[in-house]
Amino acid sequence: MGTSSRFLFKIGRTLFAIPFIVFFVLKIMNWQSTVDSFDHFITMWKGEVSTGFFASFLNLVGQFAYPILIVASFIELAGGLLLLFGLKTRLAGWLLVIFLLPVSIFMHPFWFGDATTTFPMLSDFLKNVILLGGALVFATGAGCGCHHCPQDCHHMDDRI
Repeated sequence: MGTSSRFLFKIGRTLFAIPFIVFFVLKIMNWQSTVDSFDHFITMWKGEVSTGFFASFLNLVGQFAYPILIVASFIELAGGLLLLFGLKTRLAGWLLVIFLLPVSIFMHPFWFGDATTTFPMLSDFLKNVILLGGALVFATGAGCGCHHCPQDCHHMDDRI
């Protein structure tokens, strides 16, 4: 990877990391709103899935809302900070994948929306899909530029 490509990759990595850090800060500053939003979507899911294993799972998730939100928030922060500073970028990518998958599915269920809520939820869901794609790029080590180890690059964190 040439000097200009490395510079652009650093800019891209930084720009990709910033929203995760900002959203962590906003969640912490508006914690009750974060909890209320989580409760709202759990309630929405319960309205659609009222029996069986999934309903029991939702009840369990609702009981552990605080620990789930705390762990999820710190996974988001850790992934964002690692990417921002170019440390363990593959790990950062996987942390963000682990964060984004459940958030995308459970917090943006556009398939349950009505005429006024479907588009905003679909928009947020698709934005998360885009972020998930970017996180997978980092998780797989793409962008390293090593020709001798492109499949399992261990130099990415040192070089970029």
